[in-house]
Amino acid sequence: MAICSRFLARVGAAALVIGAALPAGAASLRPVNLPEMVERSNRIFVGRAVDEWTGRDERGLPATVTTFEVSRTLRGGPLSSVKVKQLGVTSVQPDGLATWIEGLPRYRRGAEYLLFLAPDSRIGFTSPVGAFQGAFEIRTADRGRKAALNGLNNANLLRGVGAEERSRLGLTPERFPFVSKERGPLYLDELAAMVERLTKGGGEVSR
Repeated sequence: MAICSRFLARVGAAALVIGAALPAGAASLRPVNLPEMVERSNRIFVGRAVDEWTGRDERGLPATVTTFEVSRTLRGGPLSSVKVKQLGVTSVQPDGLATWIEGLPRYRRGAEYLLFLAPDSRIGFTSPVGAFQGAFEIRTADRGRKAALNGLNNANLLRGVGAEERSRLGLTPERFPFVSKERGPLYLDELAAMVERLTKGGGEVSR
């Protein structure tokens, strides 16, 4: 019984740590559409991952800090660089620590991303809204244009947003070609224009 109690206490303590470290709803794997991403983000930017530190932070918690050089800010700016501190380590540590939260994105040094970041938790951690759903890797598409793609092939960006609401938000196929196909790579300039439309005049999405 004593062993069971100690185990439950450790599980409870771990849950409290995770709860304090993760921003509210940030690592939820519930489908999140684009209006929700915009609504729940306090920083939206395009940046290149230039550095990574992984290990235990000042509280002894597993942490990975990725530094991004920002090339474009869509919310929360102006920004020149951003440090994204996520829970977990990306490599096994000398003391055997090997912890990562399933669903959180990992960033490749030198790669470019569009991130929708949730507000920092009370102990400084953050992550994209909807976990990997709010992290878009930027790739070169046809004729040198840049395209953005998240871990779900962009499939949920308009999920649950009906035709009437799309029209109210200004997300029409005439203005944004992606609206007609609803999945697959999306030109970065088109996605950025959709985000700017939502931040400046779209208002909150209904639930």
